[in-house]
Amino acid sequence: MKAMAIATGLLMLLAGCSTSSPAAQPTALPDSSPAATTPGPTQAPSSTPTGGSAPVVLPGDRYVALATALHHKGVAIWWETDLVKRWLDGQAAFDGAIARLGQLASVPGTAGFKISDEIGYGDGLTSPAQAADFLRQARSGLAKVAPGKQILVDAVVPELGCLPWRGGNQEGCAQRVRLKYPAASAAAVEGYLRTDLIDRLDLSTGLLSPNTYQTWGLDQHTAQTEIWSRVRAQGWESLTILQSRKALAAADGYQGNAAQAATDTATYIAAPVSAGAQAVDIWTWRQRYQGKVFSLLAPDLGSNALWTSLLQERRLGVRLITHMTPSTMPTDSAAFDHECDLAAHAFTAVFVAAGTG
Repeated sequence: MKAMAIATGLLMLLAGCSTSSPAAQPTALPDSSPAATTPGPTQAPSSTPTGGSAPVVLPGDRYVALATALHHKGVAIWWETDLVKRWLDGQAAFDGAIARLGQLASVPGTAGFKISDEIGYGDGLTSPAQAADFLRQARSGLAKVAPGKQILVDAVVPELGCLPWRGGNQEGCAQRVRLKYPAASAAAVEGYLRTDLIDRLDLSTGLLSPNTYQTWGLDQHTAQTEIWSRVRAQGWESLTILQSRKALAAADGYQGNAAQAATDTATYIAAPVSAGAQAVDIWTWRQRYQGKVFSLLAPDLGSNALWTSLLQERRLGVRLITHMTPSTMPTDSAAFDHECDLAAHAFTAVFVAAGTG
């Protein structure tokens, strides 16, 4: 998600073996404002913790309203927060975010929390030890306020896109990104998994540009298939619930034609799923990013080639996830409900902004 924002630096880093940066997905952490108390298009009920007497989430919380509307349509809810930032901001900020997530845990349909956006990849965590410390504290804190809820972490592992097992320039490419992002190396991520710090891992393989792979005698789809086969051989799917992730939204909606949509589907959905990915996270329903509005559908919500493909994948039983935040949803109740309906047709789960600031 931060990959677009740091692409220039990575371009320079990979100059010895590539002319492009890993393609993950832009930062998708939605609202930076505190949880709103003004009513949204739908009114969320109060939530009361087991054994408690007072509601912990006030009616009118627009984040809860969005989650509740999606849950009523059969969609699982994952609350999305940049808990790394709160942790780096200090104990008070971290404790406040944990408390908010504890409140949200009681919202019906809640499966768990996405607590990190591309861990160790330009997020302020500079070593595997520091990242592991964060994960341990996050797990401990959430276990107290939200027992039984799962922890999901985003990761882009840029060395995977380098195909280092091929040796030569590819290994040199991998060495450079390992030095740049030690907390996002394959060894570091595997370490987090082996110490049971992550329940679900959303993995971006850091694919490089088509031109780079062409010079290496293959294409992106072949590279992706090879990478996911390697991940499977490493046994990661036995250590966590493994999911894939990719940004396919664009300004004013997906812009590719039918051929491009077929290629994207094969590379970013079919290949990971065939290798054991349990779901695919697709950024994003609608998100303001770099001064533009990125989305899967056009502003009028008209269909496109990718949307048709996503619906077909859903019919085939593939679990798809996207990101939604109340600040980019319509305020009209009918339009709000229509968008939730559309999302529920394609996606089995949604990352909903947690409103943690």
